[in-house]
Amino acid sequence: MVRLKTWFGALIFLMTAVLPMQSQAQLYAKGAPPGSAFVRVLNGTAAQSPSGFIGETAQPALPAFTAGQFIFLPPGDYPVQLGSRKETFKLEADRFYSIAYLPDSMRSFQLEGFKSQLKAMVIMMNLLPDRTLSLKTADGKVTVLDAIAPFKAGQREINPLSVSLGLFDGDKKIIDVPAATFERGKASSLIVGGTSTVPILAWDEQK
Repeated sequence: MVRLKTWFGALIFLMTAVLPMQSQAQLYAKGAPPGSAFVRVLNGTAAQSPSGFIGETAQPALPAFTAGQFIFLPPGDYPVQLGSRKETFKLEADRFYSIAYLPDSMRSFQLEGFKSQLKAMVIMMNLLPDRTLSLKTADGKVTVLDAIAPFKAGQREINPLSVSLGLFDGDKKIIDVPAATFERGKASSLIVGGTSTVPILAWDEQK
């Protein structure tokens, strides 16, 4: 009986220990070998993006301001073709890339993975060419992500919560952000597109 209890306790410990790794794999891509690079396509335009390829992996067309699923690849240089556009991007180990299809170009946004599965992840991708943006609480009192330059991304792990947010240029609020609930082990990406005068905001969640 003692031996059975010991075995059962070890099994529970093992299940608890591997749970964060399983959550990480489910969040991005299942079965990724250690040291993989993760990459997806993000449509940063107001129209459907064309289909294409990352390396030899087919990528579907995407609705406006949405992102596809992450795939994993060995680190290296990969051609990305979306419609008639084709560029080569360098992918590094243990990094997460969103290749944004924009009205006149493609750009790569590099991110990091979770450090703690007990946290939620908030990400903002600034697709506006002429505005540095900050993500704050709607009243402007708490800064979540500060001074994200044009065509750059910012990220931060936060405690799970529901909160009203606003998009700011310095101390000036530009627009209220659609309501969001940040959940443990989930990455929520705010895509900021459109124009400086009429920004378009969309949340993309990787479960």
